[in-house]
Amino acid sequence: MADDLIKTIEEFEEEYKKGIGEILPHRPSKEANLDNIRRYGDGAGDYNPLYRDEQHAAASRFGMITAPPTFLFAVSLGVVAGETGAIDRRRVSTVHLPVNYAGAEIDFIRPIWIGDRITAREQVGETMRKESSRVGKIAFNTGHVTFTNQRQEVVATIKTLMARYENTGAIMDYDRAPKAEKGKQARSIIEPADPLVWERDRRGAESRFWEDVKEGEEMPPLKKGTYSVTELFLFTHGVLGTTRSSRAALEAEGSPDLGGGGRFDEEHAQKRRNMPGQFDFGPQRVCWLSQMVTDWMGDDGILRKLHASVRHPNIVGDTNTVYGEVTKKYTEGNEHLVELTVRNQNQSGLATALATAIVSLPSRG
Repeated sequence: MADDLIKTIEEFEEEYKKGIGEILPHRPSKEANLDNIRRYGDGAGDYNPLYRDEQHAAASRFGMITAPPTFLFAVSLGVVAGETGAIDRRRVSTVHLPVNYAGAEIDFIRPIWIGDRITAREQVGETMRKESSRVGKIAFNTGHVTFTNQRQEVVATIKTLMARYENTGAIMDYDRAPKAEKGKQARSIIEPADPLVWERDRRGAESRFWEDVKEGEEMPPLKKGTYSVTELFLFTHGVLGTTRSSRAALEAEGSPDLGGGGRFDEEHAQKRRNMPGQFDFGPQRVCWLSQMVTDWMGDDGILRKLHASVRHPNIVGDTNTVYGEVTKKYTEGNEHLVELTVRNQNQSGLATALATAIVSLPSRG
């Protein structure tokens, strides 16, 4: 562990600000081949045939398989700039300063075609201070991530928000108990996630026309089931890819298992991240929110923007459902657009992640 560890939010902010505007040398890259796209679907629990069935995709407007919009996270979570900026990462440890994913503003610019090689570039953005009743002082740091293909075309941009705070040693508390029906005792809700992937109904090839959409209408809920270690594993190794930890890394983090960045180690999650237990990656829920939208819009819709906020942790044992509604419909130039609000809600009724999405739909006109 470095001798010059940064130990306070004030020290961190001072060092972070020195790197604002810098472009990081790290350039993660991944090919959107069929295997990687299907692994993404396995990890996110999205079995939309548009992204994995060659025959179905060939009959779509694309004429071939494309990657899901949030395949971007399989290339990179885009969190490095927001986590540590241009600071030597050995100087920042969760011993003193835990970090959590707080959200992403994503602009989808063009499709990711099968065979494209996508590369991510991160630039250090601004930092701002806030106060929380749960964890005290928080530095919210931004990273600006640009994703390009092998033709040097920009396919998407993400403004990532990361929350860095001081480790108080206290486990963050929030309402995880399921709400009881009147006159009945609350009980745990266990719903296996795997069958839900196969049983999911989607709009698919049936066009959803702009004229048929009504403001205020609810979207069909997307059940994600009970979050398990299997779900955490599938996202970690299906979407992010398999890596091993060196002995030095284990010693620096004080953990025997850094799978999922320490998420598999319950003690590490509690002591280093102040979580109640094993927990998810914030981008995993952003993928769920995106799936809610792409399932609803159908093969002919285009997801233009997704601005997501991750408010509370998702802990192993939580049971999740994504809800949404149409909040606005309008035209802009030649496009017929719909604004949607979507949220991931756990068994207690707590919305742990929220997003606003902009979708372009076909018009009968």
